[in-house]
Amino acid sequence: MKTLQTAVMTMAMTVMALAMSGCGAAAPETKGRWKSVAPEAMGNGSFSTRDFTLTEKTWALVFTIYGDAEAKQPLVALGFEGPWKVTGPSKVEGAWEALFEFKKKTITLENAGAAKNLGMDGCGLVVAQAKDVSEVGCSFVAPVEKYGREFDLVARKGEQLFLGARPADGDMGTADKRPTALGAPLALLK
Repeated sequence: MKTLQTAVMTMAMTVMALAMSGCGAAAPETKGRWKSVAPEAMGNGSFSTRDFTLTEKTWALVFTIYGDAEAKQPLVALGFEGPWKVTGPSKVEGAWEALFEFKKKTITLENAGAAKNLGMDGCGLVVAQAKDVSEVGCSFVAPVEKYGREFDLVARKGEQLFLGARPADGDMGTADKRPTALGAPLALLK
């Protein structure tokens, strides 16, 4: 009887040790502020930077579009925020699936001439003033009601965070549109 009790106790302690040791990998630590390592080509002659702030349950992003590769000519800054969560492991090596929900969307015009070029001239934007477009949208920024979440990936490698590589049409609004590869890195700001 004592041998059976010892065997059961040993097995229970082994299971607990394996569970605590990370044999089933845990989602990466993502809290902090993360910025683009370099301006990212958008494929249409413009460039962008991402400035993410992630907490355990919320996210905020300022996505700035520039007219030059050096990111010295800002055109518009798009702001997004809401809750987020890791939903499970991904088939993409080293990545986890994540769901980012939109609760607020803003647009800040940085260059007066950019509004027309970006199809935003009818949105009532004023240079250097953020405008909440959560309910009505503006140009390619859809209202929250129409585009309220994105199915993404998240991975961390050292001091860099990777989200999914956006598809050409930018649509990640359903689970079947989740990226299948990681995108450009974001660096952790200290």
